[in-house]
Amino acid sequence: MLAQIGKQPLLLLFAAFRVQFFNNLGVIGGHFLDSSNVRHSYLLNHGAFTIFDFPGAASTILQGLNDLSQVVGTYNDAAGNTHGFLMSSGNFTTVDFPGAVATVAGGINDKGQIVGNYDDSSGNNHGFLLSADNFTTIDFPGAFDSTAPFGISANGKIVGFYDDNNGLLHGFTLVGGNFSPIRLPWCVPNACQSRE
Repeated sequence: MLAQIGKQPLLLLFAAFRVQFFNNLGVIGGHFLDSSNVRHSYLLNHGAFTIFDFPGAASTILQGLNDLSQVVGTYNDAAGNTHGFLMSSGNFTTVDFPGAVATVAGGINDKGQIVGNYDDSSGNNHGFLLSADNFTTIDFPGAFDSTAPFGISANGKIVGFYDDNNGLLHGFTLVGGNFSPIRLPWCVPNACQSRE
């Protein structure tokens, strides 16, 4: 139980609650849907529960958290456009891939390198790495229309997923510029299809 209001647990006041990530210091982060169908993000830091929203956003979804308590995720603006964000020391910054129609920041390491994905104007989904203020596109070779990195280690190893032309999702790692697919043996048609 995170907190109590009288005898009612605080969690019961939310329509939907999700734990998304935790870091090596025991800080937990996630997002929830309130009773008005508005999505908010939160951090639970050793008993201290903090709700946060990107300023002016219609919804905010935490996607990643590093050991410096820097947070990345996505928010929707009032017009319904999707943007990535970074929250560091309580300050928010929009993270949008240049020219993208939608961006999701999915993971961050302790060096501040961010991975995520974006949609181009043709509706194709690409991955990205943001390192030292420079964006690099990440596309798994042979991916049908989607590559989505969601994690990056301290030494720059990237993990994510891509879809093939049968609509199946597969994992991948990207280490030193080399992709390695992760194919699960039980991933057969209709078992691991993307959910669009």
